Amino acid sequence: MILKTQAIVLRMVPFSETSRIVTWFTADHGRLTTIVKGSQRHKSPFLGQYDLFYTCELLFYLRLHQGVHIVKECSPLKTRPALRSRWRATACASYFSHLVARISPPYAPHPQLFRLLNTALDALADSQNFETCLYWFELKLMAAMGVAPQLNECLKCKRPLNAMKDRSCPDEVSGKPACCLPLPLFSCVRGGVLCGVCAGSSGDKLEKIAPDVLNLMRFWQQARTWSSARISRCSPRQFREVERILGMFLQYHLEVSLVSRDLALEVVQHRTVLPASP
Repeated sequence: MILKTQAIVLRMVPFSETSRIVTWFTADHGRLTTIVKGSQRHKSPFLGQYDLFYTCELLFYLRLHQGVHIVKECSPLKTRPALRSRWRATACASYFSHLVARISPPYAPHPQLFRLLNTALDALADSQNFETCLYWFELKLMAAMGVAPQLNECLKCKRPLNAMKDRSCPDEVSGKPACCLPLPLFSCVRGGVLCGVCAGSSGDKLEKIAPDVLNLMRFWQQARTWSSARISRCSPRQFREVERILGMFLQYHLEVSLVSRDLALEVVQHRTVLPASP
């Protein structure tokens, strides 16, 4: 059976001197692995038709019992050349591809996750806000997987967390000034934020979260598009706190702790010296 779908290249490894094994994330079939026979021959029709981070139109022979399918035809829809010259964008794109490959089971269609990855790779190719894009992608990915952190109300008492209000304003429930109440705390175990009152009676390990960081994470979580999310401006302190909280959340709820995330953040935050761009 020959199937046709849109697909994003996640990973490539050599199979022989002339062929490659390619892992794709497809719009209609989820993650799947193919062999591209003869793709490295000098006159192969596959030359230049696929590469890392490409979005392609893919025709392949379905071989469910063998596990590795055979590519019949492939043509690029988006090549994203900027991801071959901008090192920080490439590091983030590698992390996104690695993360999607780890959390997506084979043959499990997830159109929302496919659209998110496609959009995030476009954003990396066209923008300079790499760290913002990374955290926005993580929050949107967790929402797509059904494990989005609860940031708008206390997980226990369901009290709205009005972090955006002036701290001098009275609390809606107690009537006391908000500045007189304990700050909310983040619980990875429960999957969100507890108000200062409920946090005091919780036996969970809780993490401090500043009101401005909570607002920032809410804004990215609620942003419908990357063009909306990219307008935010963040300080190094805010980025560090978001990095810590989302890293713990990913590890606990998706059971992933990826070296590719650490490497991407090192590159994006200029902690690693990069070669000069040509």
